[in-house]
Amino acid sequence: MQNPIVRTFVQLASAEQARNELLAAGLAADNVVIDVRIDETGPVQGNFTVGDNPEVKGKTAYTHTYAPTAQDDVRDCQITVTTADAAQAQQAVAILDRLGALDPDPAARAAQASGSTLPH
Repeated sequence: MQNPIVRTFVQLASAEQARNELLAAGLAADNVVIDVRIDETGPVQGNFTVGDNPEVKGKTAYTHTYAPTAQDDVRDCQITVTTADAAQAQQAVAILDRLGALDPDPAARAAQASGSTLPH
């Protein structure tokens, strides 16, 4: 078994597409895990401010001020892929790269590829 491959996506839909393609490529469902990182206090980004919008009067003031934005569907998604061998790992990395997955630790990957180690 190889070291897990960890990548991130900005949107959940992209992570789910990657998972579907990885499963179609033959990886076991238990070996492709998506973890959505959302703070339980609310959306990652939004238009939160203190108090109501002074330009909006009446009942809609709060609703207008705290209305969901287009960014509310943006999430920090981590996908972890565990492969059986190096060939499957290479295939998984190719799929993730093609779909725009981000490497959360490129320095470690570069060190690993060159055969050196990073200080702890």
